[in-house]
Amino acid sequence: MTAAGTHVAHPVFAALYTRMARGIEAGPVGAERRALLASARGVVVDLGSGVGLNLPHLGPAVTAVHAIEPDPHMVRRLTPNLPPGAVVHQVGAETLPLDDASVDTVLATLTLCTVQDPTAAVAEIRRVLRPGGQVLVLEHVRSLDPALAAWQQRLRVPWRWFGAGCNPTRDTAATFTAAGFDTGGLRRIDVPGLPVTREWVTGTLWAP
Repeated sequence: MTAAGTHVAHPVFAALYTRMARGIEAGPVGAERRALLASARGVVVDLGSGVGLNLPHLGPAVTAVHAIEPDPHMVRRLTPNLPPGAVVHQVGAETLPLDDASVDTVLATLTLCTVQDPTAAVAEIRRVLRPGGQVLVLEHVRSLDPALAAWQQRLRVPWRWFGAGCNPTRDTAATFTAAGFDTGGLRRIDVPGLPVTREWVTGTLWAP
């Protein structure tokens, strides 16, 4: 998944990611992404922009885009895909260079699994959102099946190496809840493929 921590550099993963993403976008994750991002509006922050998979799905209701991507190898591939006026910030999601209450929409798609400090990242999301702002979430998470969750834990270290820091054991909904977000609107979905990333949460969260 696209990296969004601090001081990260994964040249091999960045080189392969565009090819890997084709398969992801052709399946249910791509369909969920397209449906979710249709409601993006106003000033948008795209966390862990990677190679820019979210950008083609942003419609005319979006007035500005801040692409957050700390990995220089991803930034090099992201820059040609930017829409006019978009700004790239080569920083982690834990330290957003934006004013308080200045953002209408935050995109958290295949990103919070890789941030080094998800609690800090979600606190930053809350800080920059305006009243009535929204977070559009599409993230794989720790399984509700105890047996599968145990395997996710066992495979956590090799998976992080394979996935450029991706942690398959994150409980992203719980992190948002702890930050004061109402997560009742999130849906859990199953995505065919590798069991370690089978269960996802998706939906819209509103600024507390």
